[in-house]
Amino acid sequence: MLEDQPTTNLQSARAAARAGIVASPSAHPAPLAPGEPPFVSIVIPCYNEERFIHKVLENLAGQYQPARSEIIVVDGRSTDQTRERVAEFKRAYPSLRVRLVDNPARNIPAGVNLGIKEAQGEIIVRMDAHSIPSANYVRRCVEQLTCGAEGDEEVSVVGMPWRIQPGAETRAARAVALAVAHPFGIGDAKYRMPDRAATEFVDTVPFGVFRKSLWQAVGGFNEALLANEDYDFHYRIRQRGGRILLDTSGHSLYFARPTIAELARQYFRYGSWKAQMVKLHPRSLRWRHLVAPAFVAGVASTALLGFLWRPAWWLLLLGVLPYALLSLVCAFQLARRGRDMSLLPLIAVIFPVLHVAWGSSFWLGLVRAPRGAAR
Repeated sequence: MLEDQPTTNLQSARAAARAGIVASPSAHPAPLAPGEPPFVSIVIPCYNEERFIHKVLENLAGQYQPARSEIIVVDGRSTDQTRERVAEFKRAYPSLRVRLVDNPARNIPAGVNLGIKEAQGEIIVRMDAHSIPSANYVRRCVEQLTCGAEGDEEVSVVGMPWRIQPGAETRAARAVALAVAHPFGIGDAKYRMPDRAATEFVDTVPFGVFRKSLWQAVGGFNEALLANEDYDFHYRIRQRGGRILLDTSGHSLYFARPTIAELARQYFRYGSWKAQMVKLHPRSLRWRHLVAPAFVAGVASTALLGFLWRPAWWLLLLGVLPYALLSLVCAFQLARRGRDMSLLPLIAVIFPVLHVAWGSSFWLGLVRAPRGAAR
C-alpha cells in the first residue's frame, strides 16, 4: 500500500483517463491558450523494472491534464516484463500519451537525454522507474517552477525528497532502508532526510523538474557519468546562477537495495563515479563527500604505519572505537524508530559497509576510471 492515497479529484481523473473520456491525444500538443498550463513531458529512464514501472505510471496518471502532458518511458531493452507492463498501462489508460522509446546505450544519462530529445513539452519532469511519486508531485513542481518559490523567487529546478522504503520484505532490507536515510550513513543530503518541514534551496534533488531550454543551454546530462549525473547536471546549472528548490509538500518513495551485498556494490559504484565528477568539477566537492574517503584513508594508513611503528595501532584503536560506538548509538536510535531492536546489529554493520565501499572506491576512482556499465 502506498503511503499517500490519491485525492477524490485524482481518482476521478484516473477513472476518466481509463475510460477514455478525455479526447484522444493528437500527435502534437495544441498551441498554448491564454491561462492554459504549459505542456509537460514526463521522462522515465528504465531497465528491468517490472516490479515498479506499473506503480510509477499509475501514480503519474491524473497528476496533470492529459491534453497537456505526455509520458515517455525510455527503456534500455529490458529482458524482463517491463515493456509488457508499460503496454498494459497504455491499454488501461487510452487517453494518455504514453510512448516507449528504445535506449541502446542502456544507461541512465543517455536514456534521460534521449527522452528529452523526443519530448514535445517545454517543461521536463525527470522521473525514475524505481521511485513512486506522491499524488501532487508533477503539478506542484510545475507550479513552483513556473510561478517561483514563495511567489517571486526564480527557480531553475524543482524536486521533492525521498521517503526511503525497504526493497524487500526482509530484516536486512528494512535495516538498509533505515541506514541510508540517516545522516550518519549518508551525510547531509537533505533530500534523503525524512520528515523535513522546510522547503529550501539545495545543491541537488533526485528527480528534477526543469525547462527543456535549460537542458539545452547546459549541454544536457553528461553521458560519460554513469552515476552522479543528476548532481553534475545541477552543479552546472548552479554555476550559471540557477537555483535548485527542494519542495517538501510531497515526495517520492524510493526503494533501497534489498541486501547488504547489493548496497555495497551500489555505493562502490557511486564512489568511483563521484571521483570522476570531482575530476571534471573540483569545486563541486562538499564536506560530506570527503568524510568516508578520509575515514578509509586514516584507517588504512594508520594500520600500515603500525608495522613500522607499533604505537600507531593504539592510535588506530583510539580512532575506531569512537566510530564503532557512534555506529551503535545511531543503530540503536534507528532500531527503536523501526520498532524492532533485532535490526540493531544489522544497521551497525551497514554503516561501515557504506563508508568503506564509498570511501575506498572514491580513492580508486581518482587514479582510474570505472568500467562503463548499464545500471
